[in-house]
Amino acid sequence: MAEQSAPAPAPRRSGRVLRVAALAGASALTAALVTSCSSGGGDTAPNSTAAANAASVLKPSVPDRIVIPDIEVDAPLDTVGLDPQGVMREPDFAKPMDAAWYKDGPTPGEKGAAAVVGHMDTPKVPEAVFYNLKKLKKDERIEVHRDDGSTAVFAVDEVDTFKKDRFPTEKVYGDTHGKAGLRVITCGGSLTEDRHWDANVVVFAHLVGQESGK
Repeated sequence: MAEQSAPAPAPRRSGRVLRVAALAGASALTAALVTSCSSGGGDTAPNSTAAANAASVLKPSVPDRIVIPDIEVDAPLDTVGLDPQGVMREPDFAKPMDAAWYKDGPTPGEKGAAAVVGHMDTPKVPEAVFYNLKKLKKDERIEVHRDDGSTAVFAVDEVDTFKKDRFPTEKVYGDTHGKAGLRVITCGGSLTEDRHWDANVVVFAHLVGQESGK
């Protein structure tokens, strides 16, 4: 695969990393996150501050928590990034219930496709943070809490599963036409002989509003 330059870095925080293959593209994040998870075995509607339709983009702010009520996710966010070879290391298996934001892309709520990744399972934890990610449905709510005190509220557009060797980078990270998108990613598909999942589950969502004061 062709090497690409990473997007302008966002504010840095320490965190865990996932493997990634960097592909060509300059106008938007086009790195294909390829998680390498190994197997170990009440709807809340937006309140009046959240617009019904796609909202305006937000100013940059580092995210620190993701909440997905319909699958009972309420998890702290670490960060992930690329090593000098353009490859992300494995997530920290010691923190299976944490997720992580891809720090070299947009912060959630900014223009572009922000990415949040996490384990589906680990060798010791059969149901990790995003175990039920594939169960999300269209229009269900995702909240991303940010360091500036705001919460970026997203609505699910679709949930897809892609083989890792055919990961559709442009579909996942391509041009969002000036809008703020969110991609939530974990592993899925079928187990290989070496006990790794052969696909990625990707949730596509768009910004519908902002809440403050939490």
